[in-house]
Amino acid sequence: MISNCFYYGVYSPKGFYSLAAKPEFSAEKNYIIKGYSVSAKQKLFDSIKNELDNRGMSYIDFCADERSLGLYSADAGFRILDGTYDTFAYSTETFCLDDETKKIKSLILCREEAVKRAERFLTACRCISNDMMRLDSSNMDIVKVNRFSSRLWSSMGGTLRGTVGTEHKRFVTCFTPDGVELNMEAFDIYCENITVICDRTGACARHITDRVRRYALSAGYDVISCLCPLNTESGAEHLIIPELKAGVFVSKYFHKGDFENSRRVSSRRFLVPSEAETKKRMDFSLKAYKRLMQEVFSSLETVRLCDEKIDILSADSLSNEKIQDFIELIFKS
Repeated sequence: MISNCFYYGVYSPKGFYSLAAKPEFSAEKNYIIKGYSVSAKQKLFDSIKNELDNRGMSYIDFCADERSLGLYSADAGFRILDGTYDTFAYSTETFCLDDETKKIKSLILCREEAVKRAERFLTACRCISNDMMRLDSSNMDIVKVNRFSSRLWSSMGGTLRGTVGTEHKRFVTCFTPDGVELNMEAFDIYCENITVICDRTGACARHITDRVRRYALSAGYDVISCLCPLNTESGAEHLIIPELKAGVFVSKYFHKGDFENSRRVSSRRFLVPSEAETKKRMDFSLKAYKRLMQEVFSSLETVRLCDEKIDILSADSLSNEKIQDFIELIFKS
């Protein structure tokens, strides 16, 4: 399964949410890289990737917007994680890349405050999003939704295989200082047929995606459930079924689906007309949601600026000799 076209870590209302430390990526050897210099850690990860490529070994790069959270290689038998975002509950080796000087400690505190500020605004955005979904759900024709979900699954050509499929959780969207970043590569690689559901609240689309997901798993097909960073615990927002080369993508204000090989469906066909007061409330909520999300982006811009300053102060924290010593250690049998 191609896995280097997804995000494995995102900012969320409950803090930075990472998939990299999940049991799915268990390894015999585990390493934690400590230090706040993004460029130093990225330099180390890039050097390890080059070594893996030279040895012909496969690996997963735990991408998170512009940086890497670490690496996992089943062939080499190791998992390496950025200690800023992940830790292990069991014994592992830890490596520190830099010493925290007084200036760096001050920048780290500033960075942590900016992250907390982003989390508070993301929490507010989630509350508004959940309220909008609740309003739309009250106007949803569940019979139409279920009928469409059944027809959509049938059109994908799935058959009963007498087994139960496996669900892999990933992200194709993440919050960055520049806005909501969307990685279309996963759908381009896996899907020949994509159903794009245009749904500004996601209420109808989430129900459809979940039913198709359950149809696929019960029929024996593995699925890739793409979670929403705003609601990591509410199930799949987008869905990919690799064996059927089919996918379901939910198009919203901050991540609009634009695929050549797609069929577009509007959620309006599943909703009964709502009252004027409900429409006003929905419009007001959507405007508030967009304004609060801008504050999230602003907070993450502060995080990026802090990271850049830390990089400058830690410019000499990682020598080529240190990199080579670490590479020799992790590839040692």
